[in-house]
Amino acid sequence: MMDNTREQLIDNIRIAIAAKSNENDILQSAAELIDGFSDNYNWTGFYMKRGEILEVGPYIGPKTEHTRIELHNGICGAAASQKETVIVDSVQDDPRFLSCSINTRSEIVVPMMDGDQVLGEIDIDSNRSANFNTQDKTMLEEIANILVRRLKEINGKE
Repeated sequence: MMDNTREQLIDNIRIAIAAKSNENDILQSAAELIDGFSDNYNWTGFYMKRGEILEVGPYIGPKTEHTRIELHNGICGAAASQKETVIVDSVQDDPRFLSCSINTRSEIVVPMMDGDQVLGEIDIDSNRSANFNTQDKTMLEEIANILVRRLKEINGKE
């Protein structure tokens, strides 16, 4: 069960991306809306799977040096390899963490799945420890599903 604010964000993303016709515009719109959901989201963006590499897509937040991440590297690589959402309450305690900002304390990475294939992922960093909960996970997984459906539509696969 999600609260009304989370349900509204999902609806807003569905509406915003309906008129977008390319991957970059769809993901940019979604990143902006997701980032605006919480003042505690300090880096909100996408990594898209290109072969065996995750390439940074549209994002809101400080510049990242991690523009390409190999699968199995970092928390993003773990989420893509495991094909499941990863929530890290304290990134300083997780050896997989690839530091983008010395202020980051927690992270959630949600794979964007098309069946059993990872298309990309939503990645959000927070400067607050333990910032992400099961409601965030549920909300972001639903957003990931909506994005995958729209990406498939514009690519003629739906």
